[in-house]
Amino acid sequence: MTPAQKRITVQVSIALGIVGVLVAGLIFFGFNIKNLTQKIVAAREELALRTVALQSLATLRADYTSKAEAYLNVLHNIIPQKDELIDLSKDFQTIASASGLEYGFTFLGENPPAAGALGSVKFGLKLGGTLNKLLEFLKNIQNFRYLVQVESVSIFREESMMRMNLSGSVYFRQ
Repeated sequence: MTPAQKRITVQVSIALGIVGVLVAGLIFFGFNIKNLTQKIVAAREELALRTVALQSLATLRADYTSKAEAYLNVLHNIIPQKDELIDLSKDFQTIASASGLEYGFTFLGENPPAAGALGSVKFGLKLGGTLNKLLEFLKNIQNFRYLVQVESVSIFREESMMRMNLSGSVYFRQ
């Protein structure tokens, strides 16, 4: 080989080596760019989801502050703590007396609060009087100061007056 051919061979080898390194670099950086692009897309999607969640949280917080917070005090008033139900029988007797009814109260049991649910005190009432007074009592119990669920009502005639048996529950919180 002549010195000119050697020089050309060396220069072509160097040029091919440089081109090879450049091609290898492009392939390596291409794969890295592809992986990084996928990570960026995934991060943007997660950012968009978190933005939506944050907006929802802000909306809920604003709704709570503007609407629900006012009702929280109302709920605390109509759902008493268990200790406040000590005079439950007297409270029912007051309503029955205001309607001019004979009155009897029976405690039927208690369901304690569990896992965020309200507890309840089950009761039974036996009332006697005219039908109008019994119906008046039912209307008054709807406006009772505690949350009451009437579970059953039976009205029947007994000699000269009407009788009503009522069972229900009063809810309480811890």
